[in-house]
Amino acid sequence: MRQIFLVEDDDAIAKNLKLLLDTEGFTVTHAATKKEAIELLQMHRFDLALVDISLPDGNGFTVCTEIKETQNIPVIFLTASGDEGSVVTGLNMGADDYVTKPFRPRELIARMKAAFRKS
Repeated sequence: MRQIFLVEDDDAIAKNLKLLLDTEGFTVTHAATKKEAIELLQMHRFDLALVDISLPDGNGFTVCTEIKETQNIPVIFLTASGDEGSVVTGLNMGADDYVTKPFRPRELIARMKAAFRKS
């Protein structure tokens, strides 16, 4: 099973995403804060990360940088921050894709599978 790292501070979104990803055969590890995400990255290996930008103790850009430095796995930003500056920043720092909320579940799964094929 592929290991998905979900960094999302909204519990309802995290719960629904976990259910979706579980039904698609993925194993999900969830972090709700930047601090928790960094700690989990030191303890576990993942195959892909879904990262929100707005976190209560920082931002997902920092988490993305840490992921690329320590595990170099595909990163998909999954966030409400859809302004051009955020999208460009995320992609320029190494994210493999950028999906804005609200998102379409089947499209997210397709984008994840595309990222797996590229990596």
